[in-house]
Amino acid sequence: MSSSKRSSIHQLAKRVRNRIFTMWLSGGFRSFGKGSVIAGAIELEGEAMTEVGSRVYFGPGCWLMALGKPRADGKAVIRIGDRCSFAGGVVITAFEGVEIGDNVLTGRNIHISDHAHEFSDVSQPIRDQGVTPPKPVRIGAGSWIGQGAVICPGVSIGKNCVIGANSVVRTDVPDHCVAAGVPARIIRQIGVNEARPIAGT
Repeated sequence: MSSSKRSSIHQLAKRVRNRIFTMWLSGGFRSFGKGSVIAGAIELEGEAMTEVGSRVYFGPGCWLMALGKPRADGKAVIRIGDRCSFAGGVVITAFEGVEIGDNVLTGRNIHISDHAHEFSDVSQPIRDQGVTPPKPVRIGAGSWIGQGAVICPGVSIGKNCVIGANSVVRTDVPDHCVAAGVPARIIRQIGVNEARPIAGT
């Protein structure tokens, strides 16, 4: 059998596997849009408090964890827009709210959370101290989150932003900006014709 034939059969087998896996899991979500795909193993908790738009892709090894109780306002704890793509190993975990707009693209091994581990009590192991009060996270439509980035509680990222690989985002990022570093800072504003450095950064 030729290598191209083997490749075609392999791709077909993956599509069939992903379709079966998605059909099996999607019914547990609060909503799961048409054409969305779960590819390979995924860790789920609180999927009844999670909304997924249409044509969303989840790569292998992602975690979607809506924790705690349903929101008092009736909204989903995790809300993901249409046509988003999450490469493998992406973790989204929330008690209060993580909202991701349409057309968001991520690299692998992203961490997005509206809470952190509490560690202020030196007499207790950190694992026994619970979590910090949740602060909602928002990622605007059309943004790109680079591989290995961490989006911290309370952060709002605007639309059409770029977050550099391995960045730790602790403060808000306005629309049409590039942010990178640990902690991330705004290094560029995406202009109409070209990207120009922002004065004073």
